[in-house]
Amino acid sequence: MSNDFQWKNEYSVHVNEIDNQHKQLVKLIFKLFNSINTHSTKDELGGILNELIAYAEYHFSTEEKYFKEFDYELTDEHIEEHRKFKKKAVDLQKKYVDNEIEISFELIDFLEDWLIEHLLTADQKYVKCFTGHGLK
Repeated sequence: MSNDFQWKNEYSVHVNEIDNQHKQLVKLIFKLFNSINTHSTKDELGGILNELIAYAEYHFSTEEKYFKEFDYELTDEHIEEHRKFKKKAVDLQKKYVDNEIEISFELIDFLEDWLIEHLLTADQKYVKCFTGHGLK
């Protein structure tokens, strides 16, 4: 991850509520990155990781609410991506708490790569559906 990991317009899904949530996820990943760089304590890093996982869960629930409301055709596929991410993130969190792993740049790379890939592929697929139902 580079120090310039930031929001880019190409990530936008053209729905303010969801774009703002995506921006918050980017901020939290960058906060975790900065905490590793500054050698924060285990409790501080764990707290940021907890915050990131909780916020991701909140964000996924927002998207999934609209999938149901708009009868989005790729709902099952998209929810499966969310489920896989949550499982991986919670597994990493448990290993961290149990002192099996350190929060490292590998974790940051996983989070950054997953988010960017998800924003540029899976999330772009629902733009037409969401905006077509009047979300802005």
